[in-house]
Amino acid sequence: MSNQWSVPALRGVLGDWVYYSALLTADDIARQIKPSHEIREAKALEDYLQRALKPRVQKIATYLFRRDSRFFNSVIIGIFDGLPRWAEFELKPGNGNRKVVESPELKESIGLLIFDGKEKMFAVDGQHRVEGIKAAYKKEAERLEHDQFPVIFIAHLDTTDGKVRTRRLFCDINKNAVAVSGGDKVIIDEDDLSAIATRRLYAEYPPFKRGKLIALTERKEMIEQDGEGRFTSLLAIYTTAKKLKRLFQKKRGTLESDPENVVAFQKIVARFFDFIMEHEPSLRKFFKEGTTSLESERRNNKNLFFRPVGLEVLARLYVHFQSRDALKDLAHGLKQIKFNNPGGIFDGILWSAGKISAGSKERTAATDLCLYLLGQLDEEHANDLIGRLRQITNKTDYQLPLRLNSAKH
Repeated sequence: MSNQWSVPALRGVLGDWVYYSALLTADDIARQIKPSHEIREAKALEDYLQRALKPRVQKIATYLFRRDSRFFNSVIIGIFDGLPRWAEFELKPGNGNRKVVESPELKESIGLLIFDGKEKMFAVDGQHRVEGIKAAYKKEAERLEHDQFPVIFIAHLDTTDGKVRTRRLFCDINKNAVAVSGGDKVIIDEDDLSAIATRRLYAEYPPFKRGKLIALTERKEMIEQDGEGRFTSLLAIYTTAKKLKRLFQKKRGTLESDPENVVAFQKIVARFFDFIMEHEPSLRKFFKEGTTSLESERRNNKNLFFRPVGLEVLARLYVHFQSRDALKDLAHGLKQIKFNNPGGIFDGILWSAGKISAGSKERTAATDLCLYLLGQLDEEHANDLIGRLRQITNKTDYQLPLRLNSAKH
C-alpha cells in the first residue's frame, strides 16, 4: 500500500534556500510532523528547537477550541530522510492572459509537492503551534477538520553542514524577527482585555475627547502634537488598566475578550478615571473646571499625576481602597496630601530636582507611603517602608511624615 501523498504549493527562492508554501490539514500535521526530540537525526538541533511546550501548547489548543475567528502564521517545516518531488503545473493561456501564463517564474512557482511517505518532518519554527494543533485535533477533530494551516517546507540535510545551516536559519528567524512594540500591541491585540478596554476608552470616554487628549506615541513625556497637548499616552492607560484588572473577574465559562467581559472591565477602568478626576484636585481643575493647563502642571514635573508614573500610583491606591470598599478614605487623602514637587511626598522618591525616577522599587515605595499616610500599613510594614525609603532617598535619618486623620474624624 502506497503512503504517497501530495499538496499543491508555491515554490520560492530566498537567498540560498528553496522553499515551498503550502496548506496542511490538522490531520496532516498530526500524522506527518514529529516533535524534534522524537527524531534521532534531529537531536543535534534539540537545544535550539525544543522549548518548554506544555503551557503554551495548552493555550494554543484552547484558542483553537474557542475562537471561530482563528488564524496562525506559517509553520516552517524541515524535511529530511528524503526529498519530495516537485511537479510543475502546466498552465494554459486563456482570457487574453497569454503573456502572464508564459512567464517562466510563474510556471516554475506553481505545482504539486509529492511525498513518498518516508520523509521525516519537524518544525524548525512553530513547534508550539504544531503541538497545540495536535492537542486540539486529538480532543475535538471535527472542529478542525476543515481548517487549512499555512506551512513552509524547507529541505534539511542530515549532515554536519546541513545541521549548522538549519540551526542558523532557526537562529536568524528568532533573532531577526522584530517584536511588536508595546504601543502597537495595545492597538492591535484582540485577546488582551486591558488592550481592548484601553482602545475603547481612547475612542469613547468623553473626558478624553474621542482620543484627542491621548497620544499614540510610547514616549513617557507627552509632547505637543498637531498644536494640542496630550494628557497621557495609550500605553500609559494600558499600564493603568493592567493594575485595575485586579478588580475584575470574568464570567465563568467565558473568554476574557468576550463582549460582556470587555464591557464590564471597561466600566471599571472608566470609574477609576471618573474617581480621580472628581477627587484629585489638580485633575479636577484640568478636566472639570478648566482652570489649569498641561504646561503648568508638567513644568519641572511638579505634578506627577500628569505623568504615567503618577497614574500608576493612583491606580494602585484605587485598587487597594476599592477592594476594601473604602474609596471615601482615598478621596479624603487625595485632597489632604501634598503631592506637588518640590516639597511633596514624592520628593526624593519619584522626583528629584525636576527629574523623574520611576523604577519599580520607587513606584512601590511611593504607593506604600501613601497607604501609610492613610492608615493602611501596620507598624511592621511601616518599619520596612522606612528602610526602603532611606535607601531610595539616600538619607539614613529619613523619617516617615505624620499620618493623616481619618476621613471619619
